[in-house]
Amino acid sequence: MSPSFDSAAWAWPLSIEPEQNVYGLFPLLMCREVIREELTLPPPDDRLKAVDSKHCETQLFKPPRWEGNVDEEDDDDACSYISEGEPVERNEPVAWGKSYRGGWWRVRSNLREELIVRSGISLCSVEIARSVAGDYFQQKGKPRVLTMGKGQGCIRMPIQPSGWVTADASRAGGPQYLIRTHAPQWRAIYDGGKDILVRSAIELDSEVVASLSCGDVVEQDGPILTTDGICRMPVMIKSGHYNGDSRKITGWVTTDATDAGGPTFFKLVPEAEPNHPKRGRRDKDSFRQNV
Repeated sequence: MSPSFDSAAWAWPLSIEPEQNVYGLFPLLMCREVIREELTLPPPDDRLKAVDSKHCETQLFKPPRWEGNVDEEDDDDACSYISEGEPVERNEPVAWGKSYRGGWWRVRSNLREELIVRSGISLCSVEIARSVAGDYFQQKGKPRVLTMGKGQGCIRMPIQPSGWVTADASRAGGPQYLIRTHAPQWRAIYDGGKDILVRSAIELDSEVVASLSCGDVVEQDGPILTTDGICRMPVMIKSGHYNGDSRKITGWVTTDATDAGGPTFFKLVPEAEPNHPKRGRRDKDSFRQNV
């Protein structure tokens, strides 16, 4: 069996047999730099530089392409360094449903329990939020299946802007928590005599790119972020919806400013969910405190 390539290898056994010594590419390059310094040679154009790996986007640090439902032109660069959190739990990538980075998912409306958002892939990682039936999530990266422990078989999904949720626990005797859906729609409900401004960025003083009236509908284009009690949301205005313009307009709006003493500007448009056969009851207790 041919040996696997390890760019960081550095094995120097106490042996005079050269074939037993293993040197990876990085240690050899570092040795080259030391030799140049010792010989007082001028630095070459390709001088070795130390860079934090999280800033690297070369093929060396890229994860494998997604399989299955991902467009072949869709690279996973934005998900290359999604933290799996603590504690470490064995897992592996899994092709599940029509999942892809940026896709939208909704918590099943027939669930009688909360879905816990945790800091890591492990079911024992820190809880950071709880969601109820009907809540939306935007996928951040490829789903992974737990391969060990009491959660073995659970499919976990990273979500925007951070955190992990259990997408499907049916392999472990639990329910499927998430179902594929479209981007959430929001309707403007503010009727205070002024237009609702759509700005180019999350900042409240950024450029105005459009204005909306009460009753207009926008499509959510990313996670809602809260700053100083003001909830800001990236949106996309569908073509032809704004002043007859055929282009798609993107920007940021304020959905809710009640915590900052302001009004509520938008309300989520509910999405109907088709009826499904009732699932078994064995899932109700096993996962309620863990997912």
